[in-house]
This record gives sequence, C-alpha cells and structure tokens, in this order.
Amino acid sequence: MPAEASAVRNGGFGYLDKNGIFHIESTEAAAKKESKTGKVVSYSGPTTYGYPAVPRNDGEYDQLAITLHADGSLTEHDGIAIPTHIAKVVLELK
Repeated sequence: MPAEASAVRNGGFGYLDKNGIFHIESTEAAAKKESKTGKVVSYSGPTTYGYPAVPRNDGEYDQLAITLHADGSLTEHDGIAIPTHIAKVVLELK
C-alpha cells in the first residue's frame, strides 16, 4: 500500500503481533508491550505507520505488511516482494 514520503520515519523496534504480522514501534518498551512473545528486534530502515517501507520510483513508499508463518515462511499482504534485508530482520523473531 503506498505511503507518502512525508510519513516516512527511520528505525525503531520490530515485533510480531498475535497474528504474526511484523510491526515497528519507535521505542523498545512500546514494542515489547505490543509483542505477542515479548521478543523484539532493532530495525534501522524506513517505516511508515508502524510498518517497514521501501521506496518506489515515484518518490512515494510501499508499506509492507509482512506475516511470519509457523513454518518460517514470509508473505506480504499485497504481494510486494520482501527485500532480503527486511526478511532477515523479521526472521530473527522466529
């Protein structure tokens, strides 16, 4: 889902919600509070509205809704390719 560049922030702490969806909070304490397992990872890339984001060619960003499944596979809600560096961070939460 596209997001305007003005909504982009950098970094934070990632966690999985009760449905296995990867989210990002600005503080470690907030991420731990929201995490299903209490486990969080540091995330240094761009974010929009609590999700990782990747730049598009038109100056906007794609917001990624990534789900980590029980078998360790990852899917993105809108079928956007998940960059390797983001997948690696999400998989740290297995």
